[in-house]
Amino acid sequence: MRGGRSGPRTLAILLGAIFAVHPGVADAQEPAVVPAEQAVILERADRARAKGDPDAPIRIVEISDFECPFCARFFEESYRAIDSIYVQSGLARYVWISFPNSTHPRAWPAIEAAFCAGAAGRFWAMHDLLFERREEWSEAEDLNTLFESWAPDAGVEAESFAACLRNDQTAPLQVRDYESAITAGVASTPFFVVGDSVAIRGAVPLETFRSAIDSVLVLRGHEAP
Repeated sequence: MRGGRSGPRTLAILLGAIFAVHPGVADAQEPAVVPAEQAVILERADRARAKGDPDAPIRIVEISDFECPFCARFFEESYRAIDSIYVQSGLARYVWISFPNSTHPRAWPAIEAAFCAGAAGRFWAMHDLLFERREEWSEAEDLNTLFESWAPDAGVEAESFAACLRNDQTAPLQVRDYESAITAGVASTPFFVVGDSVAIRGAVPLETFRSAIDSVLVLRGHEAP
């Protein structure tokens, strides 16, 4: 898998139809409650999967699937370095988009768990748990019960999180992500868009990511870290 420039139509669809995200909400230190109203859940979950400075010079978008082994490889080998070097330093805004593979039946409930946690402002905590504990939930018989037991670890109040999961409250957001990715021509995960202009397909080495990100930063008048 390799990086390259994606066609303008694909990027326009991705950036215009999928990324209706607003500045994120800071994670709370105490267990946070998932709202009861679906409209509020969807709006907050959409915001929470974006992190970093809203005014950062560039945006990095990841289109991903928690059950995808190549997405897990990216998380293990590159994600934390990119987060530290570019996102936490204020150089990039990072957005996560769901795109479950049709051969990954557990991806949908895993995405739902992340979005329900996101409605409480804890998307990234659950995102990390899902990748770190991938072997555990890939074998579980009752995913909802398992994910509910993780709520305290992610800093989410358990009862409201369970209600969100069991009522499929984030389904419209998941469907929107999926349909937009299909329309844009995304066919596999992970898929990345750097600086709204450069597409990277697959879990390429960290050096490849850094080269692409640094090139975009330099083109926009910023020094590479």
